[in-house]
Amino acid sequence: MSDEHPKRRAPGALELASFNDEQRLALLDLLVLDMYMDGNLARAEEARVQHLLGAMGFKTDFDRDREFDAAVTRVRRHAESMDDATAFAAKLAVRFTTREQQQHVYDYLSDLASLDGSVSPEERRFLSAINAAFKL
Repeated sequence: MSDEHPKRRAPGALELASFNDEQRLALLDLLVLDMYMDGNLARAEEARVQHLLGAMGFKTDFDRDREFDAAVTRVRRHAESMDDATAFAAKLAVRFTTREQQQHVYDYLSDLASLDGSVSPEERRFLSAINAAFKL
């Protein structure tokens, strides 16, 4: 019997069921902000966000790209400094009102941060700020 932890699966549509439209957009903004934290916008990260957009109901490439680009526009200016990024993240975090939603958001973010095989110090700090905002 192995003592390895089972591989975590990426959160998906089932977890999104309890989110309203405003919360889904806040989640998208947090994910895009998370992508900017290490300064390396990996294809795997973008693919994961595109998959999540599909789970949110954006079925066509055009719709997913439009939503992704809108999130980049909203988030980009906040990604210039860690202090601004964490302040913006805290503002978005208050939109998630249940412990279950907060845990799902944290799981989405930590999954995304680890996709490229490592979590940078900036990503760790960002995840820590989310953790503190949610009081997890």
